[in-house]
Amino acid sequence: MRGGHYAPTISSLKTMKHSVLIKCFLVLLTTGLWVSSMPPYNVAESAYVLFVPLLLWVSTSPNWKSVTVVGLCSAFFSWLLLFVWLRHVTYIGTIILSFYLAFYALAWIYFVRFMWPRLLKKGYVARTFGSLSIAGAWVFLEWLRSYMIYGTPMAPLALSQWQRPVILQVSAWTGAYGVSFFLIFFNCCIALAFFRLIQNRREMTVSRWFNTDFYTGVGSLLLLFFIFIQCIPNNLNNERESFDVAFVQPNFQPLREWDPLANSERLAVLETEFRRVELLDFDALLLPEAVTANPVLGDYDTLYFFESWAQELQSSILSGNTAHIEDSLVWYNGVFKISPTNGLDPAFYAKRRLVPFGEYVPFPFDSVLKSFGAVQGSFKKGESLSLIPMTLNGHTFAFGSLVCYEDMFPDLARASVLGGADVLFVATNDAWYGEEGAAHFHAAHSTLRAVENRRPVLRSGNAGWSGWIDAFGKVRFILTDSTQSIYFRGSGATTIHVNKSWSHRKSFYTERGDWFVGVCLLLALTGYLIIPKTKHQATVSESSLCSSINS
Repeated sequence: MRGGHYAPTISSLKTMKHSVLIKCFLVLLTTGLWVSSMPPYNVAESAYVLFVPLLLWVSTSPNWKSVTVVGLCSAFFSWLLLFVWLRHVTYIGTIILSFYLAFYALAWIYFVRFMWPRLLKKGYVARTFGSLSIAGAWVFLEWLRSYMIYGTPMAPLALSQWQRPVILQVSAWTGAYGVSFFLIFFNCCIALAFFRLIQNRREMTVSRWFNTDFYTGVGSLLLLFFIFIQCIPNNLNNERESFDVAFVQPNFQPLREWDPLANSERLAVLETEFRRVELLDFDALLLPEAVTANPVLGDYDTLYFFESWAQELQSSILSGNTAHIEDSLVWYNGVFKISPTNGLDPAFYAKRRLVPFGEYVPFPFDSVLKSFGAVQGSFKKGESLSLIPMTLNGHTFAFGSLVCYEDMFPDLARASVLGGADVLFVATNDAWYGEEGAAHFHAAHSTLRAVENRRPVLRSGNAGWSGWIDAFGKVRFILTDSTQSIYFRGSGATTIHVNKSWSHRKSFYTERGDWFVGVCLLLALTGYLIIPKTKHQATVSESSLCSSINS
């Protein structure tokens, strides 16, 4: 002590430096695993060990300040890298959104910090239940962010498995939340196994590598394999109805401001693509979101163009487009059917979940911006399912529509299927975000909706991703060019199969909704209440943890 102040020793400075390096490495490792597990990188296996390093670090009982720094930085940088393509629209919005979503992860990490050290000295049953509680807390927070503020349901942890149909099948009962639950539970089991391995590092026996926590994690994985086997339909080729569709992907640049010449230019491009697609065999033509600058309902020239081509092709056109109701000066963003016999169907689907600050200005910002004259117009939200019947290849199918990012919201797809949709159709435009993976990221959510509701999902993207996913989450067709890129202007046709075994029934999730979220909340609360504080917690220090891992 000098002058009443503490003089740090060389040893303490080295310890502090070592601790800082550990935290930095932990942030980098967690961020790398999180980002790599998600589309477009698609290293799905990363999700199985995503939080294992963090859980092992929490085993050292770090102080709450350290937990806050590590947790917030890991989540913020993960979301920032996942949404890096959003910068093409807004830099500030990308940072704000990433920071906002990071707090949900931080809330979960706080819960882990409270629970995890208290589990380590418990018996097998208590450890397993504690892991279930931690997984339940994650799921509840994923569900909560789908509704809080303006709703941000994108990129649940389940999204990492969008190319793994074997793992996804549980979604038909629990929703995609069941997949997220499994991944967190598996992470906990593996972390517990590693912790016990570190604790018993002096034992030179083979058995120390295998313990009940490890087998519990593997057992949960095998359970998902069993569910997948049970879901495989018998006589797959004999139990389906088919029809052919064509996709036209115009790859238009986003309309950042209205241009009177844009509509005629777009119609000319569409006409060229229609002449090419005319050579293909199909029952319906699918077009992406807001494919023309002027509304198909409200602009005569645009309407005449589509009705003429529907007659020329002798096929119905299902198009993402806009409507302008002149009497009420209302605009809608939606999906419209133009048939060769009846022309434009006056009953159309209007988008139910608008993009805040993009398609409308939410409260309380609307009054503030209006006072500055910054609000020039907005779309009106649709209030109904507005299923669109399509007679294709001798069968009538009810199409449930989703526009833009609506396929990220589980409740919207579920409501459509609950209302009678046989097929889900997504009309979207990801050209706003360049060619950095946003289209793949977005399309992955449609896979979750397909499995949850046991309905095929057809997607038409302006610049990609266009294709379809079957009711079991298998991607059946993607429209690509000669270089296998989805980012191009062109067209293609494919055959859609609708499994007849699901034609007149609904999945458990469709019928029951988010019941599993309630179970998860109960698990989280119960675990929080019944896992008592342990006076002598089974923890290890950061240094011993690192030395054990190195050895």
